[in-house]
Amino acid sequence: MFQVGQSLGDYAILQELGKGGFGQVYKVEHTITGRREAMKVLASGNANAAEQSERFLREIRLQASLSHPNIAVVHTAFWVNDDLALVCEFLEGESLQQLLERQPLSQNQALDIIAQVLGALSYAHARGIIHRDISPANIFLTAGGSVKIIDFGLAKAATDLRLTREGSPIGAAHYMSPEQIRGAQDIDVRTDVYSAGVVLYELLVGKKPFGGDSAFTIMKAHTEEAPSSPTATNPEIPNALSAIVLRALAKKPEARFQSADAFLQAIEDVRIKPIASSQRRSISRPLMAACVALSILIGGLIAAVTTRHGNAQVQTGKSPTAVPPPDAATPAVAIPAVETIPAAVPIAAKKTLHRKPARLAPKPQTSNDLVDPESPTHVVAIETPASPSDDSAVSVSASSDAKTKNPVVKLGGFLKRINPLQQSSSTSHKDDPKN
Repeated sequence: MFQVGQSLGDYAILQELGKGGFGQVYKVEHTITGRREAMKVLASGNANAAEQSERFLREIRLQASLSHPNIAVVHTAFWVNDDLALVCEFLEGESLQQLLERQPLSQNQALDIIAQVLGALSYAHARGIIHRDISPANIFLTAGGSVKIIDFGLAKAATDLRLTREGSPIGAAHYMSPEQIRGAQDIDVRTDVYSAGVVLYELLVGKKPFGGDSAFTIMKAHTEEAPSSPTATNPEIPNALSAIVLRALAKKPEARFQSADAFLQAIEDVRIKPIASSQRRSISRPLMAACVALSILIGGLIAAVTTRHGNAQVQTGKSPTAVPPPDAATPAVAIPAVETIPAAVPIAAKKTLHRKPARLAPKPQTSNDLVDPESPTHVVAIETPASPSDDSAVSVSASSDAKTKNPVVKLGGFLKRINPLQQSSSTSHKDDPKN
């Protein structure tokens, strides 16, 4: 139609981007600002030129009234001889249809795309504009990752009934609502809800809800057949999300979401809940693991301390838990506190002790050692220095014999006997120094 390098008004044609049902699309550059844009030129000279011109003008006016991040921006329009040209922002990327032909999408990608589409539709519906041709071919994905709705050629105001002809359904057969297929006169925003539901079904499942060899078969299925559950086809799709899709595809408009905003809210609820639960799991699992590790560490420390304490007790001869009862063969000996006995003992006391030796031990022994009385067999010896006039020595020994019947030695009486201060006054008269 037009050639590369040709100028149309203030725009120079740089590249032909493609052909559509209404005409051709070019990449152009404004000769003054240098901004690169897309130009869509309506083809003239066909049988439906008048009707197409009317739709094209309506698209220009409706889309130019919208300003939303997810709707392609219309900059201007003008006539070129008998051809009408629409200039809008140039989008670098590809359509959703082209992307689906190359690869399937993940669930998160599908929900992100449809959320942006519903946001744009909610904005347009609030201004009384119905798109009526939502499909992957009219959903553009920019190189920056954002979604743009394009081609409002079938768009109309909610109060405009002139663009629907009885017996001539308008739109893509795979994405048309049942009321749109029947050519209803009261089409409202819920037709876009249905078409968006079909797109979401295809993104999640990987195929369209209804197929057929002809447009008639496909349209008949939309009006009469129930789509299969997305979860039945793809078990990874949550039941809640599957229920949302099926509600959007309800045959009767009153059974669907009543607005794009309600549809979007349901999608957002499904997207938030699994994230919250996954955060709880990601928090609880490390917390549980930390608790288990801490319990193991504490148990190991307790075991190590107990083992070290037990080894230390074994080395010192003591039990780590409790002191066992004394051995019956070697009973304990209770020894009261003993006052220090003077080394020098009077001669009278020596003679007295010599005459009356202690009868505590059957075999007195003389020893210069003081053996620990806690020993099972011990000897207690007290020896006074020998007097020049008397060569006799006083020695008292006490020993416990394991074979005796009563091994306990009562040292109280023993000490009383050897203490000169407590001796009886009944000493021998001949020992008195006065004699």
